[in-house]
Amino acid sequence: MKESAKYVATIILFVAISFVLSWFAVYSYWYSARIFHSVAAVRVCDTLGSFILLPARAVFWLLGDIFDQSAPLSDPITYVAVNAGLLGSLAYSVCRRWLFASAPERRH
Repeated sequence: MKESAKYVATIILFVAISFVLSWFAVYSYWYSARIFHSVAAVRVCDTLGSFILLPARAVFWLLGDIFDQSAPLSDPITYVAVNAGLLGSLAYSVCRRWLFASAPERRH
């Protein structure tokens, strides 16, 4: 029970961090313009934001016309939540090997 709680807490942490990253990625253009007042900084932050939002953009593209391409602007919380779930799960699956290296793998 203690082991599974550790895994669940870790994946919740990854999704929460991904939610914050995704939220800033959606509004990266406005945040960077307001803070840095530089076109170069706006372009860099917008590029980083596009890279962070890549999982949701790919899933929405695969789903076709179900979701409009203006989803980040028209419904940002849904876009951020979907991206946070995808990005958090992806990051957890990649980092799990290193985070829990001392724990023996159980085979069923």
